[in-house]
Amino acid sequence: MKDKLSKFLTGFRKNHSTQNCLLNMIEIWKNVADKGGTISAIFMDLSKAFDTLNHNLLIAKLGAYGFSNDALLYMKNYLSDRHQRVRVNSNYSSWIKITTGVPQGSILGPLLFNIFINDIFLFVSNSSLSNYADDNTLYNVGFNTDTVIHTLSLDFQILKEWFFDNYMVLNPGKCHFMCIGSNCADKSFIFENAALENSKEVTILGITIDNKLNFQSHIKNLCKKASQKLWALSRLSNYLNYTEKSLIFNSMIKSHFSYCPLLWMFCSRTSNNMINKIHERSLRVVHHDEVSDFTSLLAINGEVTIHCRNTQVLMTEVFKIKNGLAPPIMDSALTKRENIYNIRNFQEFETEQKRTVNYGIESFSYRSPQIWATLPDSLRSIENLDQFKQKIKGWRFPNCPCRLCKVYIQNLGFL
Repeated sequence: MKDKLSKFLTGFRKNHSTQNCLLNMIEIWKNVADKGGTISAIFMDLSKAFDTLNHNLLIAKLGAYGFSNDALLYMKNYLSDRHQRVRVNSNYSSWIKITTGVPQGSILGPLLFNIFINDIFLFVSNSSLSNYADDNTLYNVGFNTDTVIHTLSLDFQILKEWFFDNYMVLNPGKCHFMCIGSNCADKSFIFENAALENSKEVTILGITIDNKLNFQSHIKNLCKKASQKLWALSRLSNYLNYTEKSLIFNSMIKSHFSYCPLLWMFCSRTSNNMINKIHERSLRVVHHDEVSDFTSLLAINGEVTIHCRNTQVLMTEVFKIKNGLAPPIMDSALTKRENIYNIRNFQEFETEQKRTVNYGIESFSYRSPQIWATLPDSLRSIENLDQFKQKIKGWRFPNCPCRLCKVYIQNLGFL
């Protein structure tokens, strides 16, 4: 019985990462915006979502998914008779029995939450719902702004009823509305008899999404956080050896630019220069070198720019999609060509013609096939993922077509 339970939960596990979840949504938004359409979205926040799950309702849903009676009793026993208390210094509160929620910090907790909330998708008919655990974003797209917002409002009312019926509470103070399009400046959204103003930017799952979809604010925040850590490292640098400084640099500064890079990597040259300056200053502190240029510092440290590293991550994702190793949510990100001829500069994936730079051209679906086509046959023909990851680390993308890799001369443009 335990083996069957384990098999069920493993099959139910959501196999996509935060990056896959957000990238899928942002690519849809960029595609619509590139065509002149409108995107309206409501970012929903649940109050203490993991602590409010009704045990009886959860058991009922597990039964609806096909759990046997023995398995249901097993899960009910797992959830029942748990107690908790609070400690403040050396003082303890009395024990209180837990009657709702799933054990946080456990392996089963997030899985049971996903099972509990899974049927929410059955109630959304005209809009789309991007869900990652307790973070839910309901959005609608189209070419008539008023119709798009009205449709979003209707589906939002349905979700409000679903949350109420499932003993979950929306937090109005942390819900945000965003409308992206040429006619969205004065638009708002009615929630609990109050108007939610059109937000210029919203932070979800640690990513700041702005209404221009250029992630300039997000990159600015990343650079600010990294700069604060760099300032602390520079003050301590005289008391640390190279190994210690390098460890701090990689774990506390460089790591800021490793979270969901595929969402923001095709940023403006201004934003990319901000990242490079942080990177250069960090290497100067680590190596105590105020003379060498950025290129030399990279060579000394045996690494590449943040953008080059992100491009390596991008190509790894394309490799997964090509070889059927990517999660299902990424299946529609790229479309393989049915007939591939052995000609110069061929592309293995379809690319739709784009109208705008920020929304269309500098997007995952447009740029990744182009960059993939510049890789040598020795890389594209690899079939093993680990081998590809090892090989791609040594590639520097000399023919990358993105605007950050092209040579730019003032008053002349890109060469």
